[in-house]
Amino acid sequence: MENVRQTLDAYWRQRLEEARNRYQAARVAVSIAGGIHSDAPSPDGSFAFGRALRVEREALAEYTHILRIFNAVVIRGKTPAEE
Repeated sequence: MENVRQTLDAYWRQRLEEARNRYQAARVAVSIAGGIHSDAPSPDGSFAFGRALRVEREALAEYTHILRIFNAVVIRGKTPAEE
């Protein structure tokens, strides 16, 4: 049983790390797009910045979702529902 728990913990730890990396990359993209937004013609810059913000929001939502599952698994010992 302990081996199953360790495997589950490791799986969700990896998923959390991947989601965190995607969120951090999205934050960098927003920063870059913000610079482009100020230098590019308005429609192009606004589009790129808006898209970067949407991707960042989605990455943050995914990271938060996986963080909740990770906490439930590691702290409370709950087994998550199938995704």
